Amino acid sequence: MAREDSDGHGRRRTVLIADDEVRLARAMDAMLDDEELRTVLVHDGAAALERAQALRPDLIILDVMMPGRTGIEVCASLKTHPDTRNIPIILVTARAEKIDRMLGDAAGADGYLTKPFSPTELIELVNQALAGRPIDTSAQHTDPADMPPDQLIILAQELKALVEKERCQREALEQAQRRLDELDRLKAAFLEAVTHELLTPFIGVSLPMEILQQNKENLRPEQVSALDSLATGIASLHRRVSGVVKFAELVSKRREPQPGRIALHRVIPWAVQPVAVLAQARNVDFRVFVPEELPEVDLDPELLGEAVFQMAHNAVKFNHPGGSARVSAFTTDEWMVIEVSDDGAGLTEEQLAVLRQPFHQNIGGLQHGQAGLGIGWTLVCYVAEAHKGWARVKSDGPDQGSVFALALPLNEGLNTVGAI
Repeated sequence: MAREDSDGHGRRRTVLIADDEVRLARAMDAMLDDEELRTVLVHDGAAALERAQALRPDLIILDVMMPGRTGIEVCASLKTHPDTRNIPIILVTARAEKIDRMLGDAAGADGYLTKPFSPTELIELVNQALAGRPIDTSAQHTDPADMPPDQLIILAQELKALVEKERCQREALEQAQRRLDELDRLKAAFLEAVTHELLTPFIGVSLPMEILQQNKENLRPEQVSALDSLATGIASLHRRVSGVVKFAELVSKRREPQPGRIALHRVIPWAVQPVAVLAQARNVDFRVFVPEELPEVDLDPELLGEAVFQMAHNAVKFNHPGGSARVSAFTTDEWMVIEVSDDGAGLTEEQLAVLRQPFHQNIGGLQHGQAGLGIGWTLVCYVAEAHKGWARVKSDGPDQGSVFALALPLNEGLNTVGAI
């Protein structure tokens, strides 16, 4: 097949081939061997992007599905960079659906090659791309009966590898799902068995504390101060354990939402009263802005109160003396949004990535003695799902503060109870 094998200056053209199927990548390398091209093979998306940026080859052939980064991602990155956007890119895929082609076109791909393909098809596309001609991929379906024996062997090997890979991946996914289901069952059983036992001691403590509180006039000032600190500590611990119990009930699907039409200006101030006490002790300016004219919404007041408490409690707990924290509520076109903002410790990208994972405690908080179980934001997300809403968090980084938001639908209640 006639074509120039150099760029006109004696330099051999370079083709970067990126495919995680090593045998297929080597087969493509062999197909192009007679074309006197210099080929470079990589087997994952991250390496493909790095080598493409370093080599700036004359042509790139990318498998759509690769570890590290997909061919679509690599293609989009290269096509949006001024140094690599003019390099022709051919995407190789086992899927021929229209949506896949649309994704490739959106990423800037110059051509598509659908598996299985013959050496003739590959070489023709490479020739078109290196010659700067528009790539025609409209008729890329060769009848196997028309293929010579060597091409049929390559096709058979490729199909066998694809089938085996898909079978292994399916078995691995099924095994992982079974393991995940078992871990969820064990987690729910553990939480159910432990958390209610943790509440039992508070029953024995409440009566003596009530008697002491009623006889405070007979105590010395330092004893009164110690008693108040003890009462505050016990109340905070009780609230934390109660939060764990609610979390366990949500995880095990036993705590179904109990919706009712309520006004937020009645629920939120009550829910964050313990946080106001903590803020005063930590010298944090804590304020609540919930207008009375806000419309009522259908929600579970207990679950909502716990979610707002968790957001506000973290905003104060991970703040610094002299800092501020705000709880506000407002409406958009479709949502009632409850937002908690602070100018405290902030969050790194790594912390944001794992924030929703339960029991993943902020290490900085632990080092400063602000121990917690790391379930606050996870519980907020569960509550958002239960109410068909959403929860979001953003932070510009350490010491830049954070903004936590919980949104509830204005016009839709909990039509499906327990849809967590």
